[in-house]
Amino acid sequence: MMMDDYKIVDNFQNVTGYKMISPHHSHPTDGGKPSGTSRMRRILIGCISAVVLFAVSVAFAVETWRVEELSFEAAKDYTSGGGDAVLMDVAFVHSSGGAEIVRPAFWDGGRTFRVRFAPTCAGDWKWRVKCPDDASLDGKTGLITCVPYSGKLEIYRRGFVKAEPGRKYFSYADGTAFFYLGDTHWGMYREEIDEAGPHALGVKTDSHFKYIVNRRVEQGFTVYQSEPIGAKFKLTDGRVDADDIPGFRLADRYYSYIADAGLVHANAQFFFASAMNKALAEDKAALERLSRYWVARFGAWPVMWTIAQEVDNDFYAERGDQKIYSCTNNPWVAVAEFIHKYDAYSHPLSAHQEYTGHTTVTGAGTKKGQANISGDGISAFADEDVARRTGHNWWAAQWSPSLVDTGSPAVARDYWASRRPAVNYEGRYCNLWTKDFGARAQGWISFLSGFCGYGYGAADMWLYRSTYDMHKGSHDGVENITVADKAVHWSTAIEFLSAIQMGHMKRFFMSFDWWRMEPILGRNNGVFAPESHAWHGAVIDGKRRMFIFYFHPKSGAGLRTGTILSLPPNSRWIARWFNPRSGKWHDGEIRLNANASGHLKLPPLPAEGDWTLVVN
Repeated sequence: MMMDDYKIVDNFQNVTGYKMISPHHSHPTDGGKPSGTSRMRRILIGCISAVVLFAVSVAFAVETWRVEELSFEAAKDYTSGGGDAVLMDVAFVHSSGGAEIVRPAFWDGGRTFRVRFAPTCAGDWKWRVKCPDDASLDGKTGLITCVPYSGKLEIYRRGFVKAEPGRKYFSYADGTAFFYLGDTHWGMYREEIDEAGPHALGVKTDSHFKYIVNRRVEQGFTVYQSEPIGAKFKLTDGRVDADDIPGFRLADRYYSYIADAGLVHANAQFFFASAMNKALAEDKAALERLSRYWVARFGAWPVMWTIAQEVDNDFYAERGDQKIYSCTNNPWVAVAEFIHKYDAYSHPLSAHQEYTGHTTVTGAGTKKGQANISGDGISAFADEDVARRTGHNWWAAQWSPSLVDTGSPAVARDYWASRRPAVNYEGRYCNLWTKDFGARAQGWISFLSGFCGYGYGAADMWLYRSTYDMHKGSHDGVENITVADKAVHWSTAIEFLSAIQMGHMKRFFMSFDWWRMEPILGRNNGVFAPESHAWHGAVIDGKRRMFIFYFHPKSGAGLRTGTILSLPPNSRWIARWFNPRSGKWHDGEIRLNANASGHLKLPPLPAEGDWTLVVN
């Protein structure tokens, strides 16, 4: 479509009050105009006469849960400043039932304002603009016709992911459990989107970023975890100005591609947490303006909000990482409140936590009493009143469980006791602080410890072209990670065995009612008497009809397992081994009998290595 065609579209909207919508899902691009315009739309535009412009309203059907964009031109040019402060909302009202979704619009440079909307059900949606700050935008109306989504992506078939109080897992809008398997990309904006980049080596691709997204989808990942490190916009001044717009248009391309791949985007806000300055931290109006803009720009895609980076509770203020705020005047709590205020879809919201040695939910499991532990390690969002005000409804924990011992269950107990679901959002990254065994084990340990998700990460991908902790070796309690291991490029890391084995783990859990699992925590639990130091287990349903155990004996425990306690005397059971490395079941079923005391001795591991046992 030529630029003159866009002028016709804009004129059509200005005269009739209706926006012409493409029959296909539109993708924001660098130019800011929807791409993928159909031949039919071009023909229609070419046939519109002056009479039709004044007399007819035209609307095309869009699909449920897919983002659509409306564009508006103001009489005033806001290039010199102030466009981000224009308060413009568009209310979308369903023709039957009266459901209403109010979306904030965002300034996209010059005279242009846009609103993005994802219809939640089929039918006609009437929209009206409310903009008291600019009369040339205020009062415009229109209609969008929506039809059911016809594709195969779960996030659009079932609707956006949500978190509900008392439910220890995420679910789609239709209530189906959502399996959170995340891949970590704190430097997403560093990942080349229009070229292969210098670390591609033998990988043939015209987009480093797209290649990774596509491959992770094939491997079974469901979430893309990102921070705005390396973003091409600068928000530390508290404003979105003309210089920031090209960077936001580039960000649109990343967000759009992730959404079109069917992934949920767990994204953090604004900038790396240490960039927060005192003036902005104390300027609530500026924080609200930025939060509103972020929600307006990105909130109609399938996202989860993960406020900033490790800011729950003070981004290591006592350690000296920042000196602006403490756990008692944390500005990111206000950001959460503002994000929640403007998010009509109520996407899941959390604050990325400090590592569990510093912060958990109630401080349990932290190193309390040390000088660098603020507020006894209690989350800034632990209070339920704060949680309601901010919309905080899940935990983004940073937990690196022991790989050689079940260890103290204090951390796992703390998260399991909360009414909110928890994800082990950040742990040891493969070939940075662990290797394939540790990266794989963390996933199994997380799910069997009561977490409903796991954030995997790999070298040169968790933070592309990073120099962080790269100059010295590390040890995870089992294996050495050398400087050479850390220097691996993403083109190799994308095929790490542990990443592929995450897909094995996902398929395993999804073959059961995994969302009903209850963790067996601690050695003296009354359910299981272990003979191994390295085990984790869970039971499905309160009647103990099914048990899942993960044994990872890397500390000389041999092939020993343990005994299930308190079963019906002389009851009969079937057990079967699953190999988490190959993703295959091992041999056939093993028939077992509980003794007269209700004790069920489990079989030894089939061989060396980590194994999963299902008993039912």
